[in-house]
Amino acid sequence: MSSATLPRDISSTDSIPNQMTMSEAAKLLSREERFMATLSAMNALLVAKQVYTTEELETFYVQWAMNQQSKPKKERPGWRSRILSILTFGT
Repeated sequence: MSSATLPRDISSTDSIPNQMTMSEAAKLLSREERFMATLSAMNALLVAKQVYTTEELETFYVQWAMNQQSKPKKERPGWRSRILSILTFGT
């Protein structure tokens, strides 16, 4: 798994440029993209703060993927039928 390149050094103390707020950025993204952006930001921060290493992140990622493989596809996130979701949740 490759790591994402960050647009700026997150270890610096300078503020985010006033080009766009997080709220404005979120309005541009789909629900799935917002989730992916949140995970990317959190993982980048945790690696930068040395909470865990990139290698540990990759290990956890692979372990989770392997655990998902033991489940039927219909029970895995993102693989449920869209029609079933609409019938079940009404959205």
